[in-house]
Amino acid sequence: MKYGYLVSLILILLSTTLFAKDKEYQLSLSAVGMSMDYSEYLDNGELYNTEKSALNDILGLELKLKMITKLEDEKYSEVGVSLMSVEGKTQYTGGIIGSGLGYGSYVGTTYNSILDMKIVYQHRQILKNNLEFTYGIGFGYREWSRALSSTQIEIYSWFSLRPKVGLLYRYKDFSVAPSLEYQYGIFPEMSFDMNGRAIILNLGGANISKFTLPLKYKYSRKLNIFIEYQYERQIIDESNIVDGWLEPRSEAYNQYIKFGAEFKF
Repeated sequence: MKYGYLVSLILILLSTTLFAKDKEYQLSLSAVGMSMDYSEYLDNGELYNTEKSALNDILGLELKLKMITKLEDEKYSEVGVSLMSVEGKTQYTGGIIGSGLGYGSYVGTTYNSILDMKIVYQHRQILKNNLEFTYGIGFGYREWSRALSSTQIEIYSWFSLRPKVGLLYRYKDFSVAPSLEYQYGIFPEMSFDMNGRAIILNLGGANISKFTLPLKYKYSRKLNIFIEYQYERQIIDESNIVDGWLEPRSEAYNQYIKFGAEFKF
C-alpha cells in the first residue's frame, strides 16, 4: 500500500527520538464527525455534480501519539504522528455519464471512506506563562475512496507537505490553541477500474487549507479532555486525459468535530 512508505518514515523518525531526555508522551483518542460539501466543475465553470453530508453522516476515529522534548528554558520540540479514518454517506446530485443530461438530473447516495496519516515536527516557544507560539512542518498521506455505485469507485490519493503555525493560550485548567495549516499535494492521482483495467489520472494539484480550533480541559495531571473544530478547503485541479477520461476541477469545504481524551505518560 502507498502509505506503507509513510509508516516507515514515522517509525524511523520516532526511533531517533526515543532516547531523548526530559521528554513526555501524550496519547489521544477521539471520535470524529465530518461534514462534506464537495463540487465538481466543467471547463466552462458550470457545476457538474456535488456531494453533501451532515456532521453525523461521516463518522470515525482519530489516534495521535506525541512526544514533547524540552530543549532549553521556554523552548520545546514535538514529534507527533496521527491516523484518522472516517466512513459514511453523502448525497450525490449530478448526472449520469453519457446521458447528456446536466446537473440535477440524477440524485443518489455515495459511500465514502477517508484515511489521513501524518507525522509532524513542531517547535514551541513560551512567550508568557500562559501563551505559547508554535510552528512546524508535517508530511502526510491522504486517500479518499468515493463509491458512487458498486461498479464506479473512484480513489483519490496523494502525499503532502504540511507547514503549520499556531498559538496556545492557557487559563486555569483550560487551554485553546488555534492553528493554520497548508497541505501541498505531492503526486496526486485519481484511479478507477474500467472493465477490469485500472485507469490512473494524474491530478493537476490537490491542496488543502485548514483551520483548527481545539479546546482542552485539564481533568487531572495525567488526563485531558478536549473538543476540536476543524474547517478545511480542498482544491483538486483538473487531471490529464487518459483514453478519453478526465477528472474535472473540484472544490470541497469540509468540517470536523472531534471529541476525545488525551493521556500523558
